[in-house]
Amino acid sequence: MGFFVAVVIVANTTASKIADFGVTYATVAILFYPISFVIADTIAEVWGKPAARRTIWTGLGVNFAVSVMYAIAVLVPAAPFYGDQDAYARVLGGVPRIALASMTAYAVSQHLDVTIFLTLRALTRGRHLWLRNNAAILTSQLIDTTLFTFVAFYGVYPTAALWQIIGTEYAIKATLAVFGTPFTYLLVAWARRDDRGPVAVPRAR
Repeated sequence: MGFFVAVVIVANTTASKIADFGVTYATVAILFYPISFVIADTIAEVWGKPAARRTIWTGLGVNFAVSVMYAIAVLVPAAPFYGDQDAYARVLGGVPRIALASMTAYAVSQHLDVTIFLTLRALTRGRHLWLRNNAAILTSQLIDTTLFTFVAFYGVYPTAALWQIIGTEYAIKATLAVFGTPFTYLLVAWARRDDRGPVAVPRAR
C-alpha cells in the first residue's frame, strides 16, 4: 500500500509538466501513474475487494492531504533573501488543480478498474489473469486519461491539444499495460508468497 500511495503522489507532482518524448507530447506522470493500476489489480487478485478498496481510499485521502500541505507551503511568506519563491510557487502552486483532476479521475477509474477486474475474475473462475488485468486497465485508463486531461488542462491549452494529449497518453498507457503483463504475474506471485502471518487479509473466494 505504501508504494501505491507513493506512486500516486509522485504522479500528481510531476503531472503539470508536458514533456517532449520525441515523437509526441505527454505529461511526465505517464511514466509513473500506470503502475498504480497494476498494484491495485495485484491487491485485488491476492487479498480481494476489501483490501483493494481500502488501498484506493487511502491513496485518495493522502492525495488530498498532500495537496492541502502544498498549498499551505506556497502561501507561507518567503524570507526576503529567498529568491526562488516564484519557481517554488509555479512547481507546487499548480499542484492543487492537478490534484483535483487526479482525484476526480482517480476516484472513478481506480474503482472501475477493480470492479472490472474482480467481475472478470468471477466470470473466469480466477483464470486468465492477463485478460482480466488488461481489460480492466485499458478500460479504466481511457476514462482516467480523458477526465484528468480535461479537468487539469481545460482552458490552459487548446482543446485540440487536449485531444492530442489524450490520444497520445492512452496509446502509451495501453502499450505499457500490454507489455507490462509479465510484471503483473511476477508481482502477484511475489505477493502470494508473502501472503502469510496473522495480519494477512484473507483472499476473496
